[in-house]
Amino acid sequence: MALSKDRKKTLFVLFCLALLYISWGSSFLFTKLGLAYIPGVLLGGVRAVCAGIILFALGIFTQGYYKISWADIKFSTILAFFQVFCSSALLTKGQETITSGLAALLCGTVPLLMMLGEWLLWGGNRPNLKHFIGLGIGITAIASINISTLFTGGISIIGLTLAISSVLAWVYSGHYSKMCCTSNSLYIFQSTGLILFIGGIECLIFGFLIGERWDVSLFDFNGFLILSFLVLMSSIVGYTTYLWLLYHVRPAVAFSYEYVNPVIALGLGALFLGEELTIYHIIACVALLGSVFLVSNYGKE
Repeated sequence: MALSKDRKKTLFVLFCLALLYISWGSSFLFTKLGLAYIPGVLLGGVRAVCAGIILFALGIFTQGYYKISWADIKFSTILAFFQVFCSSALLTKGQETITSGLAALLCGTVPLLMMLGEWLLWGGNRPNLKHFIGLGIGITAIASINISTLFTGGISIIGLTLAISSVLAWVYSGHYSKMCCTSNSLYIFQSTGLILFIGGIECLIFGFLIGERWDVSLFDFNGFLILSFLVLMSSIVGYTTYLWLLYHVRPAVAFSYEYVNPVIALGLGALFLGEELTIYHIIACVALLGSVFLVSNYGKE
C-alpha cells in the first residue's frame, strides 16, 4: 500500500529529527575531544569551512549551480555571523573551561529564551501562566547548577559567559532565519554550505587575531576521526536537517532537539570523559526537559 504525501512527509520529518538528535547530541563530546588537537575558535572555523565546501559542492552536483545573488550573500553572512561564528565558535571556546554536559544544559534553554524573545522583542503574544511556570523552572534549574559549580571552582566565569553568549546568538539566528528565509533563493545544500563557509572564515580570522594556532604536528589519526565526525555529522548533517526543519515545520518541532541534547551529552560526558554526573545534574536535566515541554506550544494556543 502506497504511503500518502502527508505520511511520507511525517516519516521524513521524524528521520530528520533522529539525525539531528544524534549529530548534535553527541557533538558536545566530540567538540571536547577535538579541543585536545585544535584551539576553540579555530576548531569551529575548520569544521565549518570544510563542511561548507563539501555541502556547496554537493548542492551543485545534485541540484545544479544556481547563481548567488546579493540577497543570498546578505542573508548567509548575517546568519553565519550569529549561527556559526557567535554561536558555534563561542560555544566551542567556552567548552575549553566548562564540561560538555553543562554546555548542553545551557543550550537546552534555547526554547525558553526563544519564547522570551518572541514576546519581549519580536511582537509575540504574552506567555500564559503555564509558560511562565516553565520558564521559571528552567532558569532556576540552570542557575542552580551554574552557581554551585562556580562556587566549587569547577568552571571559569569566562567560559560560562562565552557559552551563554553563544546560546543568545543561536536564539536570534533562529528568529532571523525563520523571518527572512524567503529572501534566500538557494537550495538547502547550497544555502547551508554558504552559511557554514562564511561563518568558518569569520572564525578562522578571529581565531588567528586572538592568537590561536593549530599545531598540525600533534594532529594524529584520532584527531582526524574526531574532526571528520564534527564536519560530517555535527556540521553537514546537523545544520542541513536543522535548517530544513526550521523552514518546513513549526519552531517547536525544530527546537525539539533541545529535549534530547542534554540527556545525550550528560551521559556521553560521564561515560567517555569522566565528567561529574551527580543527582543535582540529573534533577536539573529533568527540570529543564519539563520546562521546555511547558513552553513548547507557545504561539500555537
